[in-house]
Amino acid sequence: MIRNGFLLLILASTLVLIISCNREEGNGKKYLSADDSILESINNVLAMDGKNSDAYLSRADFYMNHQRVNEALADLNKALELNPDNVKGLILLSNVYVMMGKPQQALQSLNKAISLENSNVKAYLEKAKLCLIMKDYETCAATVEKVMELDPRNADAYYMKGVTLDEAGVKDKAIVAFQQSVLFNPRHYDALMQLGYAYTDKNPAMAVDYFSSALKSDTSSLEALYNLGMLYQEHEKPERALESYARMLKLEPGNKLALYNTGYVNLVYLQKYSAGAEFFTKAIAVDSVYSDAFFNRGYCYELSGDLANARKDYESVLKINTNDQKAIEGLNRLDKLKRK
Repeated sequence: MIRNGFLLLILASTLVLIISCNREEGNGKKYLSADDSILESINNVLAMDGKNSDAYLSRADFYMNHQRVNEALADLNKALELNPDNVKGLILLSNVYVMMGKPQQALQSLNKAISLENSNVKAYLEKAKLCLIMKDYETCAATVEKVMELDPRNADAYYMKGVTLDEAGVKDKAIVAFQQSVLFNPRHYDALMQLGYAYTDKNPAMAVDYFSSALKSDTSSLEALYNLGMLYQEHEKPERALESYARMLKLEPGNKLALYNTGYVNLVYLQKYSAGAEFFTKAIAVDSVYSDAFFNRGYCYELSGDLANARKDYESVLKINTNDQKAIEGLNRLDKLKRK
């Protein structure tokens, strides 16, 4: 997206004076938020010059960043009407079409951008990404090769090469491509995540390193935190697993996987049945038909001697999954205990 156009550079100096939230000062003057100020400034430029194609592009970029896709499309159409050969505008238009679920229109826009400027790395990268979405791996591979000709150290290109190789089943070469991506950009989140998945079974310690690096690149990544938690959980590091799930819940308190796994670690690894039941209850509050959470809460109750509540939960499982074998076995255990 266009983030460094001349207009936004001019506007940047004005933002120093802007307070970050709307409020009324003692003199009754209303201050605009940074976003509102940017939009107002662009609107002012267009009010003075309605044929300023760069201003339309800047406003379209603003709308895209705020998920206002239809408004972005209208501004891009106006900008390209004024300047049909604007490559940056064509690339941004392709992004709008992707968000609208119109990949063929996006591809047409990118092909036109490339025909106008056949050395534009960004246009080729966007085309390669689009081909991945469309599962056109052959065109993606050819486009990635073109990017590498133009920019041999492009981390995104190596990442996409890795994805195409992985989809083709050439796993070892895919790993090499992902490693090249990380070599050129050590904070490439997607490549780090792919390497984490690649090493999860063959070398869990390396997988932990890759997922940890991905988390440093994106500190709010629930995916990285979940994968770290699972690795710690499966390799007898329950406290570290709980730390990962706690971080997930800090970011998203209603994350049912983090709630469930916290309950599971307390049940299976720490034998803290009360704590386990508490987290399974929270998971059920998020998903009322979470049969595994019902079963494991029931098992926590059974192990702690609360057989009445254990029976209720096993019966709840069978209401969700009529032939659930674990729940049937649980009820059979309770019946045997009752007969003693």
